[in-house]
Amino acid sequence: MEKQWVVVTGGTGLVGRSVCAQLKQSGYRVRILSRSANNAWKDVDEAVQWNPAKEELSPHALRNAAAVIHLAGAPIAQRWTAKSRHEILTSRTLSTQTITQTIALLPENERPPVLISASAVGIYPSSAELLDETAPSGDGFASEVVQVWEHAALKAEALGCRTVRLRIGLVLAASGGIIGSLKPLFSLGLGSPIGTGEQWQSWIHIEDLSQMILWAIQSEGISGVYNAASPNPVQNRTFSKALAVALKRPFFFPSVPSWILKTVFGDMSEVLLASNRVASFKVEQAGFEFKHPTLDEAMASLFDH
Repeated sequence: MEKQWVVVTGGTGLVGRSVCAQLKQSGYRVRILSRSANNAWKDVDEAVQWNPAKEELSPHALRNAAAVIHLAGAPIAQRWTAKSRHEILTSRTLSTQTITQTIALLPENERPPVLISASAVGIYPSSAELLDETAPSGDGFASEVVQVWEHAALKAEALGCRTVRLRIGLVLAASGGIIGSLKPLFSLGLGSPIGTGEQWQSWIHIEDLSQMILWAIQSEGISGVYNAASPNPVQNRTFSKALAVALKRPFFFPSVPSWILKTVFGDMSEVLLASNRVASFKVEQAGFEFKHPTLDEAMASLFDH
């Protein structure tokens, strides 16, 4: 039987690379959408150029695909200037609109049956309460971005495309992501909690996230919003200490005061200081099993070699 194609946006990012490798291992052919036509992608079967800023994408790129996995978007973790806010927002909305508009151009029998769209736990209000997918949206820029992002993805449902929006927590990987940002300081023995250290952090091991995306493709009864976060969120102080232990470094420095974070990062510091404690009941009840459900084990799997 001919191998099925899966189309991935953001395929060269931290999560995208892991997802593409997982897809290849599972027997799919992988086509990434790239803004550059000049790069050679050794880990995928094909790269197709698109220009989401101009909403340009050939329908051929999505024709008869088994799934579209949409991960593209400018990083939230940067200082929020007027320019970067615009880029963060439009990179998500225009890319999602480009995908749904292109799906609409295809005959119904050639449309991809499922769209897996990345989302984020930043949609929820900052809270110490355990929140599930029915919780109201929060205020602030991060929540606004996610709300608009998810709304754009919903348009695929009207086109007969099963749509899954995964609200992703902090992604744990040996390099890149949150650990990539913190590792240089922690490796020097300068690790410390952020702010009070009491804010909750919902996280997910990159292997579990990649497996969840594959599971969402293959589980035809899965649609709607799911929290993509471990069953065991932790407070920042616990997270920071677990990273120090995994790196075999001391952990005794005082917390980084909130005012320093606000001085360095501006409004983006609200993301660092927010308390996100989200529930994974829904995805587990739907049949997904976490391979790395606890933080200490997840950290150990990344650094104990």
